[in-house]
Amino acid sequence: MKGKNFLAALAVVLVVGASATVYAETTTNYTNHGLGFGRITSMRGYDYVSSVLKDKLGMTDKEITDGLNSGKTMYDLAKDKGMTIDEFRTALIEEKSKSIDESVSKGTITKEQGDSLKENIKNNINSCNGNTGHMQGNGMRGKGHK
Repeated sequence: MKGKNFLAALAVVLVVGASATVYAETTTNYTNHGLGFGRITSMRGYDYVSSVLKDKLGMTDKEITDGLNSGKTMYDLAKDKGMTIDEFRTALIEEKSKSIDESVSKGTITKEQGDSLKENIKNNINSCNGNTGHMQGNGMRGKGHK
């Protein structure tokens, strides 16, 4: 009798456990739970800025750091190298779009989510004031930036 009770209890535990696992698998999609752009692409905003400044304008890490520490914005740095704000914004959109495409190809996000992210970036790029907030934790507010 004890053997039958044990087997019945084991069967119930296995069924409940398997059901919970299947339920969790079908209902948990972490890309829909507000993961930020940086967590999806494994890059911070500063990484995109520095990538554009280095790859498109030939700046070094020291030039970027020194420029930002002197109070310049990323737009100021780009303008100093002959790139307009609109050209810089376009380059940022392209750089971020590449990361989104990589995340879609890896399966981190769906194509629809990627398209939505790209649209949001295009819609919000004009709100960017040119401050990177690099390692400041506060968007460099309080440092004389506008």
